[in-house]
Amino acid sequence: MIQFHELTTDDEIIAAFPLMHQLRPQLIADTFLETVRVQQQEGYRLFAGKIKSSYVVLAGARDAQTLMRGPHLFVDDLVTLESQRGKGYGAAMLQWLTKHASSRGFRRIYLDSRDTAVGFYRRVGFTMTTAVPCWIDVDERKNSVNR
Repeated sequence: MIQFHELTTDDEIIAAFPLMHQLRPQLIADTFLETVRVQQQEGYRLFAGKIKSSYVVLAGARDAQTLMRGPHLFVDDLVTLESQRGKGYGAAMLQWLTKHASSRGFRRIYLDSRDTAVGFYRRVGFTMTTAVPCWIDVDERKNSVNR
C-alpha cells in the first residue's frame, strides 16, 4: 500500500533525487538538496508516495495566490517512477494533494502540463485552460534592446 508524506529531512530529499531527475533531467545531484531548500524558503513543499522503502511518486507544490486564480495550491512537479507508471500512483498523489489543499482552505489546484501529460490530467479531472506558459531570457533580451 502506498504511503504519502512530506519530505523534510536532508536524507529524504536526497533520496528523492533519482525520481525527480526523471522529470527534471537538468537537475544535478550535488546541488539538489540546496535547490530544494531555497525553494522551501519560498513555500515549496516536496511530497512523496512510498511503497515499502521506495519512492514511486513525487510532487512539489506550494501555496499560491494570484489576482487571476485567487488562493490555490500550485503543483510545480509531479512524477511517477517510470517503471511504475500506469498503476494509479500519480492519480493517488493528486487525490492526496486534493485533501491537503482542502485542509489548507484551497478550492483549486493548478499546474502547468506538458503536452504529453494532458490526457492524464484530463482523466483525473483537470480542466484545461488556454494559458500558454512562456518565458524570456533576460540576458538575451537585454542585449537585443541595447543593439
